[in-house]
Amino acid sequence: MKNSIRYEKEELRKFGFSDQLLKKLSDLISLDHYKVHIRAKEALIEEGKAILPVMHKLLKSDSSLIRKEAIKVVERIAHPTSIAPVIEALEDRESDIRWIAAETLIRIGRKSIKPLLKALVKNGNSYLLRQGAHHILKKLITDEDTEELKELVKITRHNRQISEIIPVKAEAILNKEVNKNVL
Repeated sequence: MKNSIRYEKEELRKFGFSDQLLKKLSDLISLDHYKVHIRAKEALIEEGKAILPVMHKLLKSDSSLIRKEAIKVVERIAHPTSIAPVIEALEDRESDIRWIAAETLIRIGRKSIKPLLKALVKNGNSYLLRQGAHHILKKLITDEDTEELKELVKITRHNRQISEIIPVKAEAILNKEVNKNVL
């Protein structure tokens, strides 16, 4: 019975957080108590960058509810230190989490592009990563960017038939960036 609040609270305990933090996190996942949930989320967001290591750990939870509430906090804070764990969340099994992860990287801005390209070099065959990358790059790439980046936006949209090209293109852009400071 993985959808029960008891399961979620047990899942939170596995992370070994302090009792005070566990209370805040339990309130965060208390969706049945809207005001409690909102207050907890806002309090965590107010902590800013300091709470991000906790949220990043929660992105690895077995519970989709916990991962979803954690990514929502990360999105609102939108700090560059979240780029790597949020890129991982682009491949989450839950579409809501993947979408929020993409929106988070868009909110973080152009600092997300280079790490995203590196992820595409490593795992460009991943359909979920390509779809997230397309959404992100489409929002972040401008007319002033190189033709190679604009082309990458197009090819990340296509199906598996050209997925093998994506790591090669991403690596070429990264190599060009090193030489010409493109990004």
